[in-house]
Amino acid sequence: MESMKPRLRFFAWFAVVAAAHLAVEGWTETTAIGLPVGFAATLALVFVPRLPWWATGEARPGAPARRGVQVAAFGLLWLLVAAAIVAGLVDHPPHGEDVVYAGFFVSIFAGASVFGLVRLLSKRPSTRRVVLRWKFVSVTVAVWAVGGFALAAEVAAVVVTGGWLPWVVPLPGLVAVLALAGWRSELAGPVRCLASGDWTPVTAAAFDVRAGEPVDGWAVLPGDVRIKFHLPVAPADVAAELRDRRRLWLAGWPAADLVVGHPEGDSYAIGLMGVHGGWG
Repeated sequence: MESMKPRLRFFAWFAVVAAAHLAVEGWTETTAIGLPVGFAATLALVFVPRLPWWATGEARPGAPARRGVQVAAFGLLWLLVAAAIVAGLVDHPPHGEDVVYAGFFVSIFAGASVFGLVRLLSKRPSTRRVVLRWKFVSVTVAVWAVGGFALAAEVAAVVVTGGWLPWVVPLPGLVAVLALAGWRSELAGPVRCLASGDWTPVTAAAFDVRAGEPVDGWAVLPGDVRIKFHLPVAPADVAAELRDRRRLWLAGWPAADLVVGHPEGDSYAIGLMGVHGGWG
């Protein structure tokens, strides 16, 4: 059985698409059918393990890189969603205050698109623990700041306009908070493991281990649990331990991810992990 963590980013995508549809067309028979079906599909994308890589955009341990295919798939998905939004705006052009609502959600879609593209095309992640801690603190502050700003903006809107603006402030704010909270959740696990100070050496092996490069290998966890692992990038100290001493130092206890480093170092790596019964 392969270990995984929820793919929370799909909740943000569902919220953006659903909000754009509601802003353009309102509640229709299509909405009544499409939203439950779309939400069910989103739940599957978030929680079901072992989905095809082309459905989730995730790499498998030991699988060759498919960056070009992932970019193409992202582009195709973006074109389909963008075409649906444009078609809705053309067939049902917004009027009056609906123009403001539609503009906000087009902006949300554009922002989510840029975020997804940056994540997809981003360079290899930093392996410095201080950078990880800085990201975690920054995202934590951002969650509270965005939530507080959205609440204050809605209160100000009620005072100024005399009514709520649900499509302009609360829903976009909720989408932003959920996206940031999902990102914070991804960072929290490695931060806790590294902060625990608990290091466990385990036997490991890999071919062609080079510092700063991806590594695919095998390891034996306590309890004789054999796993395959993939490190997107191997810091110099991790690569040296793996290549010269055939071992990895685990920070904390492995869960959805494998957090490795060196007790006396300042680097770390987060690996994908798959459990199997033998070395074949």
